[in-house]
Amino acid sequence: MPTLKLNHRQIIGARPLNNRRTQYRVAGVRGLVLDVRMSGERTWFVRYQPGGRGQRVFRWFRIGDANAISVRDAADKAQEIIRAVQKDNRDPHAERLRSRQQVKTFGALFEDWHARYAVPRLKRADTDRYLFSKHIEAGFGTRPLADLHRTDIGRFRDRVAAEWTALTADSVVVLINRVFNWAVDEGITESDPAARLRKLGDARPRERILSHGGIRRFLAALDTMEDMDGRSMARGQAGRMLSPQTRSILRLCLLTGQRRGEIAGALKSELDLDSHEPVWTIPGARTKNGLLHRVPLCEMAIAELRRAIAASGDGSFVFPSPVNFQVAIKPMAVTRAMSRLVTELKLPKVSPHDLRRTVGTEMARLGVPLHIRSHVLNHSPSSRGVTDAVYNRYAYDAEKREALASWERQLKTLIGVPEASEKRQTKKQWRNFAVA
Repeated sequence: MPTLKLNHRQIIGARPLNNRRTQYRVAGVRGLVLDVRMSGERTWFVRYQPGGRGQRVFRWFRIGDANAISVRDAADKAQEIIRAVQKDNRDPHAERLRSRQQVKTFGALFEDWHARYAVPRLKRADTDRYLFSKHIEAGFGTRPLADLHRTDIGRFRDRVAAEWTALTADSVVVLINRVFNWAVDEGITESDPAARLRKLGDARPRERILSHGGIRRFLAALDTMEDMDGRSMARGQAGRMLSPQTRSILRLCLLTGQRRGEIAGALKSELDLDSHEPVWTIPGARTKNGLLHRVPLCEMAIAELRRAIAASGDGSFVFPSPVNFQVAIKPMAVTRAMSRLVTELKLPKVSPHDLRRTVGTEMARLGVPLHIRSHVLNHSPSSRGVTDAVYNRYAYDAEKREALASWERQLKTLIGVPEASEKRQTKKQWRNFAVA
């Protein structure tokens, strides 16, 4: 285990070694360990041996977040723990574990994990909340942690697979694993009883896209809703009523190819609609790969965003929740609304993410090069190759704008919108943007 000096500058400068999670001893403080993860998370622990060295058993007591707890305070806490172990023959980790497990259920553990870890750190926190409430809470949430064993989780997985699908059961197990792994790091539990449970499904990449006919029917259904109201629904008129925010988000998924959650959470301050080259700048804190992403905006996307802003009120969100204008609409609500719509239209079971896949597929048909499509969709840098991911900092704004303009022209043709006099982009012309 590498060693750091008891020095603030060395502590804050510590990084993972060899691209792996790394634990550092701190010189001069017995048992104090700094745990540094690839994500940048840094945690203080005390490593000790209850019963003395002859027992050959190590325990880890979590002190807390190293970004919030100074090295001096961590050193004082470590010395306090070591004294309790050596002089009073105590096991602080086991004591904390017993006190927390006495009344803790898995449901309570999930709530603790969701509030303290998922909401501040994970972009999929709402999805995990939905998965828990839909598939876990009723049948598993009341189980005490002390009574949970590996066989119990395996049987629960099999029950979910029988009632729903194997892939749903696998998603449930992944979430249970995620919660238990956090609990182990927090000292709430000693192990993850769901670790390495066998998966039941075959999680192949999805290939669903909308056909040209499906695109026309989908957009026509959204347009029809513009003239519907409560009386239309009372008369039993065909067509599920989706909120204006949901309709706009789904259109923008198809116009821009961006992710459902990034569109749903858009802030007015991110949009520059009045410049010579309108653009939507998504900060890294809201993108899946953590990188700032600039989305050039074309005519139809701009018109959709202007309508949404006009209807959004005085809040900061482009798509505020109908229930509370101070928060954005939930991405999962958009997915559920689209599921109802495509069922009624008898379309293939496509989701908002499949609209994004449709955009990528159609741009490929138009001859847009792979690396430009990757930048338009803001795929992870690792998928672009080392040279492009690490050394290429060009934003490709012009190429992205032309790619999205080409797709918008194609979309106008599909739905019968009159074409402007602008010159069409051909596959041959894309060679100007190809990487040598």
